[in-house]
Amino acid sequence: MVALSPILLTSYLLATSNDGGRGKTRRSGRGSVDGPRTFRGRGDGNSGRGGEGGRGGLGRKRYNREGAKRTYSNDEDMRQKDVSPLPPLTKANSPRPSYYTCRHTYESTLMNEIHRFVEMNTDGKVIATSPYPGLVRVEVEDDILLEHYNPVYALQSMPNTVVVSAVSIKGIAKAVLAALLGGEDDTVVDAITIQQRESLRAADRGSLNIHALVPGMCKGQKTPVMHHRSTKVGEELAKMMKKVYPAARKAAIDDEGNIFEPNERWLLQVMLQSNDIAVASLTQCKFLGPGRTSYWPNYCLPVGLAKVDIEGDMPSSAYRKLMEGFECMRIMPSNSAVVVDLGACPGGWTSVMRRLGCSVVAVDRSALDPVLMSDDCVQFVKGDAFTFEPTMVEEGGDCWMISDIIAYPDRIIELLDKWCSGNLASYMIVTMKFQGEEPALDELDKAVKIVESHAYDCRVKHFFNNKNEVTFMVSEKRNDLKGKALDLPLGILGTPMYPITLGGLN
Repeated sequence: MVALSPILLTSYLLATSNDGGRGKTRRSGRGSVDGPRTFRGRGDGNSGRGGEGGRGGLGRKRYNREGAKRTYSNDEDMRQKDVSPLPPLTKANSPRPSYYTCRHTYESTLMNEIHRFVEMNTDGKVIATSPYPGLVRVEVEDDILLEHYNPVYALQSMPNTVVVSAVSIKGIAKAVLAALLGGEDDTVVDAITIQQRESLRAADRGSLNIHALVPGMCKGQKTPVMHHRSTKVGEELAKMMKKVYPAARKAAIDDEGNIFEPNERWLLQVMLQSNDIAVASLTQCKFLGPGRTSYWPNYCLPVGLAKVDIEGDMPSSAYRKLMEGFECMRIMPSNSAVVVDLGACPGGWTSVMRRLGCSVVAVDRSALDPVLMSDDCVQFVKGDAFTFEPTMVEEGGDCWMISDIIAYPDRIIELLDKWCSGNLASYMIVTMKFQGEEPALDELDKAVKIVESHAYDCRVKHFFNNKNEVTFMVSEKRNDLKGKALDLPLGILGTPMYPITLGGLN
């Protein structure tokens, strides 16, 4: 036997030990089954030498030509390029996996939510894995997850994907079209392909958006690797589809220059998994509202991410959650709206509402930022946010309620019940915070049922800027709400974090 030095022995043990099971494969059935590692959890997603599996990675580029040691930023070569493991190619009439994006480090939470839904509503089987931070792959039997299944912890969905392979950019684009809509000779066509091709041919002009994606977008990287190649694939797809499908062409315009807005929305998403493997999804999006451009999947925001940074000083960074809520609802308050901000201190959310021109009633036990306290359009009420009554708003008036209170879920349920049962506001954006590592999904479900029982629509999302919390977006189910909210144009509050290759109104 060869004796190992203590240093070599320590290195060997570290290399062969696991990390406590952070990466898991979740399979169907009650309880989880641990499988091989399928995602890397926290960190920058590097794998192998140089983050690219060995060859050509940082190990061979540690020094520059002058002999000086190279330095790298998180948005340069220290980024994982491919997913791991790479997905198998799909075949005609075979099951199609779906993909969901989420806030990275919340992959397990999303997988648990999906399994919980399946176990509570079906007898089917599902396997969920995470091949890359912020990305979850789901394989199901018998279509037990509907095409427009919308998990709370998913920022975007890519339902019924095909997995194709080709060497060139044009080859990938051709392979995607052949798998999704049938090739030129129609040799590889399945039932889904035939149905989607006929529906897309009849779709309105300007109703198709194309999102060219790469895995690094799921982590919000500024310049993710393979993005240029993915963009070229998307552009090639747009060029090919414009020849056949009116939906890929510019929307029609009347004699006065007004755009005929499409009555439906289609979304083609293509995500490179490596230089020569791509997953692609074509979906007719489902309208959710309340804004007229609020659909699922989200055709406005690639991978579901909005850039919601405000230049200049803000009282707190929590304002980004509110702005993501507006981006999801696709509406904003009118200038005449009175906004009640419960638990307003230090004033991040109030500051956003003032930038929109709204008057704000800010309720908290502590004073706001001095700039807001001196604002004539901010009425500060020192007191308990849970007992506050909006007596300054006329019945049926234009009122919004927003709240980022730090409180247990049961208090937030009481708050939503009070405001909805009393019809105190037409729209509400409220966060619910959780204790421990796992979200209280039972409490979340209870809150949704209570809100909906009072004739309100309710959506819940875990946004990119949410932590151990979710955001409720509540809107009244009434036909006389016109004027109480404005449709949110792109760029007013936030912008897509990544460009849209083909936009429906471009």
